[in-house]
Amino acid sequence: MSADPTIWILSRGRKGDLDQMLALAKATGWPHEVRRLRFAGPDIPVFSKLLLRDKVSPPWPGLVLVAEASPSVIAREIKRRSPGTRIVCLGRPAGSPKNFDLVITTAQYRIPAAANVVELSMPLSEGLETGASSRTGPIALAIGGPAFPDLFDGAAAERLAADALAHAARTGATLDAVTGPRTPPDAIAVLERRITAPHRLSIFGRGGNRYLEALAGAAAIIVTSDSVSMAADALASGKPVSVYCLPQALNAKWKLGSWLYRNAVEVRQPLLAPVRWLFDAGVIEVAPDRRKLFARLVAEGRLGWFGEAAPPPQPGAARRDLEIAIESLRKLMR
Repeated sequence: MSADPTIWILSRGRKGDLDQMLALAKATGWPHEVRRLRFAGPDIPVFSKLLLRDKVSPPWPGLVLVAEASPSVIAREIKRRSPGTRIVCLGRPAGSPKNFDLVITTAQYRIPAAANVVELSMPLSEGLETGASSRTGPIALAIGGPAFPDLFDGAAAERLAADALAHAARTGATLDAVTGPRTPPDAIAVLERRITAPHRLSIFGRGGNRYLEALAGAAAIIVTSDSVSMAADALASGKPVSVYCLPQALNAKWKLGSWLYRNAVEVRQPLLAPVRWLFDAGVIEVAPDRRKLFARLVAEGRLGWFGEAAPPPQPGAARRDLEIAIESLRKLMR
């Protein structure tokens, strides 16, 4: 294509996904607009065309970006009506990735390698590496909340506080702990009892949000394993980062779904072809596995597991992820 393509960003409004698409669209320098989609009834991707309340119509764009299941179904409908339009999904689409011109993903979504799949180390972000490493300052402890299959209750908070305080004592540092909007009350009660002066604890919703301040002022950062976005923010700060693994509840549904996906999609056992069709059609999907993403980052030396030495920061690593995504888009549009 000779002229820069127009980009449609299809979004249901989920902030994290929209931020990723905007970061990519702005980085290309191509004209873009956000098209917010509303759906009637429950969020059932396979019925998205029937449930869509905001109809899409020509003139069609050159490129459509999506990062949520239901909008990804609408992108496929646009492709059907406008074969020249390229459709690109960030994360994991509803159904098979082969239905898209390009899928830009990360390891937790477990998408098998293919010619139209680009796997990045981290989700995209506009806030790339604004901080700098320092030998002084406290250890920031960014605390999330329960996010399946990770658990975070009073007992998990007790273990986290004990481990973090012991680590601070060994290193001669203080903690600057901040909770998030998902941190449950029973965990907060434990943290308030355990993390006291000279350490600092800031509770989300009480006064100003100190989250970014704590990351910026830290010499090193510990994040709980329930949130990829917290890990991305920590890495963007330019400080050594460790991931604290919360306990998990791998129930029967999670284990069955993971086994079916591995044998029907990743390994492609012939007897499980009907199950593979259900995954490819978007009728069922496997839960993301954040530990796979963290394991890749550990292998690349970008962060460490709590209890092990955190590797030094890698300036420019997040920018390289964005550049890989931009180049994959430019190659597609060429």
